[in-house]
Amino acid sequence: MEQLTIVEKAGANYKEFILEGALNAYTVGEIQDNLYDSVQKNNVVLDMSKLIELDASGLGVLMAAFNDCEEAGHKLYFMAMSNESEKMLASTGFKHLFYQITAVTEVK
Repeated sequence: MEQLTIVEKAGANYKEFILEGALNAYTVGEIQDNLYDSVQKNNVVLDMSKLIELDASGLGVLMAAFNDCEEAGHKLYFMAMSNESEKMLASTGFKHLFYQITAVTEVK
């Protein structure tokens, strides 16, 4: 079973989560509550450059967090996506709706 490592950083107008490993049905609980809480208070940046797996459960949590963030008047940014995470996001057909950035300096 894969693991998920999460490093949190605070910026001037955002909270960043650096995700490494697998975001799947086994690991989604490790980030879910903190992510949902954070999107209510801040813009959130998810650095997905080191994700080696993203399954439907992980994607569901990200989509729910995106919707919650929008309702709260904030933005959820996907930054530096790994090949695996980009493919999974593209498979939804909604990739164009998400905020995608290459650096935290793009957070508005």
